[in-house]
Amino acid sequence: MSDPIRITSADLQRPEINDYVEMQKYLQRDVGEIGRQPWLIRVIYANWFYLAIASALGGFAAWACIEPWYDDAIRDPENLDPIDVLFFPIVTAGIGLFLGAAEGIMCRNLRRATLCGSMGLGIGFVGGLLAFLPSEIVFAIMSAIAVNVSPEVTEDNMPTGIGLLILMMGRASAWSVASIPAGVGQGIALKEKKVIINGVVGAVLGGLVGGLLFDPIYLLFLTEDGNAAISRAVGFSVIGLFVGLFVGLVEGWTKTAWLLMRKGPLAGKQFIMFKDTTVLGSSPKADIYLFKDDAIEPRHAIITNRGGRFEIEDCQTPDGTYVNGVAISRTTLSDGDQIVLGKTVLEFSVKESSKQR
Repeated sequence: MSDPIRITSADLQRPEINDYVEMQKYLQRDVGEIGRQPWLIRVIYANWFYLAIASALGGFAAWACIEPWYDDAIRDPENLDPIDVLFFPIVTAGIGLFLGAAEGIMCRNLRRATLCGSMGLGIGFVGGLLAFLPSEIVFAIMSAIAVNVSPEVTEDNMPTGIGLLILMMGRASAWSVASIPAGVGQGIALKEKKVIINGVVGAVLGGLVGGLLFDPIYLLFLTEDGNAAISRAVGFSVIGLFVGLFVGLVEGWTKTAWLLMRKGPLAGKQFIMFKDTTVLGSSPKADIYLFKDDAIEPRHAIITNRGGRFEIEDCQTPDGTYVNGVAISRTTLSDGDQIVLGKTVLEFSVKESSKQR
């Protein structure tokens, strides 16, 4: 048998030992336990919340553009005015602008906000024009049925009873079609099929619910002299709110993998990974923009989805990329792993269905 190795206290105090310990500390980024963000921060950074608020503001902005040209006193319900034709395009453009820009604004990414917002504005307006005819046909048919089955109508020709319910369903159907262009701008701008599909589904559901509430809101806020300005303001805002809400909810329902910023300037913000290849870096062109951190390179790390197995690769950066405190060049991520880039800490999560692939 060989003699046992004996280490004395003098050996532990040698300079090279201290240098080795310091090097190991540098090579590891163990951030320890990080507490959860307050519930208010988590709600504010939840995509369903800020998308709903942004879209509601878009609906209100559309009303502000429309209302100066709309006069209830001289409007003839039997004939379409130009402003009637522009109703859907202006509302969907307003919602599309604010909905498209919301994610970029939340992430402090002016480039993304401008790109997606302008695309949402353009797609919303053009799509709203195209959706006008089919939406009007659906609404006209349902309105005729509503008036015929209504036991009586109000002074402004509004049906009552079952007729009002049919009218509400008709308006909901019309808005579910018209709202589609408002939800797809961001996905088209990013060239992401999953984002486009989420936008379509969310906009249809949001338009359906918002449109269903439009007539009750009209009756609630209609003034005695027949002025419906406040009704339209609330109605358009509610339609926008539900479009944004459902777009955010659908994104949450369909996500497979995401990163939660546990430490950094957007601590509490969740980043859903839609792409097969997701770039993390300090450049506004990165898929996940990590700003205010000098240690993060413009293109710092890449996460690749390989059939449900997610790999992270460091882009040969000076400061490195760390997973659970260990410097990596490339490794497979597991649910709950902590990724450290500079001073930013991200937590990786993946749905159970994706893990089993």
